[in-house]
Amino acid sequence: MNYNEQVRMFKHLIPIGPKSISELVEMLEAKADIKEIAPNELPGYARQTAIYNASHCILNEDLQVKPDNMLLLAFQIIQNEKSSYYYSDDIMGDDFIYVVFEKHTEYMWSNSQKLFLELELARGVSQHEFDTEGILFRSLVAHLASDYCLKNGI
Repeated sequence: MNYNEQVRMFKHLIPIGPKSISELVEMLEAKADIKEIAPNELPGYARQTAIYNASHCILNEDLQVKPDNMLLLAFQIIQNEKSSYYYSDDIMGDDFIYVVFEKHTEYMWSNSQKLFLELELARGVSQHEFDTEGILFRSLVAHLASDYCLKNGI
């Protein structure tokens, strides 16, 4: 599927935002029972991945927040009936699903692809990103297309 096909299929799904971390946490609470955890309670690879990715993400290009100055907000998704949809996903061999936000860059990471994509889509993009089909817009369209292809065996 080429880029123009992706835009035709998915652009109308992308909300103009972006939503704040607090708005995304509220949405997360509606979808699943969550427990805020200290970042050092995350498995080592999860904490390291979130910090590395946040320091190298597009959202940090202008800010240039150093890894030592990052503020992580971490949540564990409680495994129960409410969250069973996400636990049916491959969660990278972990026992729990985690969602991590970095407060300065607003970078977001989860070890659940389903949950990450839902949060990424809900966050949306700025009007400028949407109108100019900027890199954040393109990234979201590509993630939606990848998910579509996986679900449809393409």
